[in-house]
Amino acid sequence: MAARRRPPKIHAPVWPASEPGLPPLDGVVPALGGFDGIGDASPLDIELRASEFLGHLGAGSLDDLAPDEPDHEELLNGLIEVSLHHLDQSPPRVVIDFCWVMDAFDPGYVQWPLHERLQTSALPAAPGWLMAVGNAEATGAWTVGHETGDGFDVVLTARHPGAAADHVLAVYVDRTLGGLAKDVLVHSDAERFLDLAAEDDAMVVSELDLGIAAATIDEAIDATFEEGAIVPVSDTFSSLFSIVEHYVAKLPTGASALAMPDPSTAAEQASLVDAFLASEAGAAHAGERDALLAAVGFVVDEVGGEADRWSPVVVHLVMAGWLPRADLDETTLGRFGDVMRSFVPWVHAERGWADRYVADTVAIIDAVEAEVDDAQGSGRVEILEQAVAAGVDLDDEAALDAFLDSYLDM
Repeated sequence: MAARRRPPKIHAPVWPASEPGLPPLDGVVPALGGFDGIGDASPLDIELRASEFLGHLGAGSLDDLAPDEPDHEELLNGLIEVSLHHLDQSPPRVVIDFCWVMDAFDPGYVQWPLHERLQTSALPAAPGWLMAVGNAEATGAWTVGHETGDGFDVVLTARHPGAAADHVLAVYVDRTLGGLAKDVLVHSDAERFLDLAAEDDAMVVSELDLGIAAATIDEAIDATFEEGAIVPVSDTFSSLFSIVEHYVAKLPTGASALAMPDPSTAAEQASLVDAFLASEAGAAHAGERDALLAAVGFVVDEVGGEADRWSPVVVHLVMAGWLPRADLDETTLGRFGDVMRSFVPWVHAERGWADRYVADTVAIIDAVEAEVDDAQGSGRVEILEQAVAAGVDLDDEAALDAFLDSYLDM
């Protein structure tokens, strides 16, 4: 998204002259039908259809292109080339509304002189329903985030000419995954959207400068694309990606992205752990200080930067992601769940969350431990079955130990 400066328009063909038909992409031809007779749709709905169509071409996809596979910009220009070629047929052999909408919504990489060609064609003048498409003006920006700090929406409000109300475009920034953009939402009623957020005591709503909003969205989406297909984005990410580009391109440039909280220092991490161990809740876990301090370090370094932010999501990442790979002895591994069951209520109270999320967080600890126990139990059964199949006497401890040593070395 940082490269949202529009390239100079060029006039070289991008689709070979030997290929007069539509680009061979599944779903494109049916998707063009969405532009046929859309005059009764709202400007926002028309923009959403344009964005969804560009998603069909591959805009917003995190997958790498196959060798020699055209990207969405080449495909769109190929379609427009074909459309321009057939525009003067009688009747025109293209969906004319597709040309008008792409002209109005212009994603910034249409390389053919589409606007000039439409103006000089024998078509009727641009339809009246098109006038507001692509012309929404931003009216404000906010952050809307949960108090646990796992992430936040950067919310843009905008209004089309003649519209009675603002609409919303929101991009979710996931702090637990390093500030990646993972989801996009569009809502037709900005006032209702913001009111619902403000009514929820667990949500924090703050007004934001438009330039900072643009920079924050740019940075988050760039981070998502840098990570690529491994990012678990929402199902609607690609279909709404182009409308994000379209709106953010209109916002002021030059601002810095929204600053995240400073990560806790090593001294602050140690102080938190020692305060817990000195409390009534933590007194029984003094022997697990190193393990807890290592887990706190993981949270600070990998999951958002704050030593005391142990939300249900963070605890799940620690229990299911960090713990199985942690260099801990078997005894400490076995006790770590109990450490968490004591630590979570204490740290939530320190954070100011009281007991609002304790039950959900402890349920996650229980669930992860149950999954581990099931997996280990299945593994033990499998090993014993293989030992029997190999003719090992299970009552012969030495023979069984020898088989286990051989099995684990495989």
